Amino acid sequence: MKPIEKTERFTLKKMVIEHLKHYIIEHEIGPGEKLPPERELIKILNVSRSVIREALSYLENTGVLSIRQGQGIFVKSHDLTPLLEQMMFLWKIENKKISELLDLRLLFELTAIGEIIRNGNEEDLIDLEKIATKMDDPNQDTEWIQNADIDFHRALIKATHNELFIQVTHLIVEYFSKVPHHQMTSSNIEKTVNEHKDIVKALREKDEKKAREILSEHLNWSKQNVINVDDHI
Repeated sequence: MKPIEKTERFTLKKMVIEHLKHYIIEHEIGPGEKLPPERELIKILNVSRSVIREALSYLENTGVLSIRQGQGIFVKSHDLTPLLEQMMFLWKIENKKISELLDLRLLFELTAIGEIIRNGNEEDLIDLEKIATKMDDPNQDTEWIQNADIDFHRALIKATHNELFIQVTHLIVEYFSKVPHHQMTSSNIEKTVNEHKDIVKALREKDEKKAREILSEHLNWSKQNVINVDDHI
């Protein structure tokens, strides 16, 4: 890092944040490792303590750093959750349509199919089969089936073994676990269960095209069960 010039001070906090990010990347500081102490950062960047603290506070709030009293400044593990939660919050207050989020979910999960075929294992397929079989219970209500359905899709994403992909997709899938659904008939439930089983069968056979076709039909059809699909936020 180099000192910040006086002429750059109109964007001081922003520039300190960017300098700190660059420093982390340039010096390959990994999760759990320490940055230089605050007093050294002040000297390196030639800015006041208040500006450094504002920048560090921002990076802590966005999940980049962890500041431990008496211990130092540490790079956090790669967790996008705070940033993604902020994005979801902004999406909600802008009154975006749920149908748009459903389309994004479809895009992510269709991508997951190829990842699972390449990176998944037998244990993943067994977990998916267990969830699909558990749903095959005519005595359960819509809420129970909805929760089991979300469990299936969580397991589907987890089976990609791509941590970044899992983090990005998790909040979208999680969001739909809280959206109310219309009461499902026994034939609706049977359709959902059979599609889950067919998806797993296609994955086991490494038939990416078929798995994607079934999943696409499954998620597009599920739009019909979401109450006020473009009004409920």
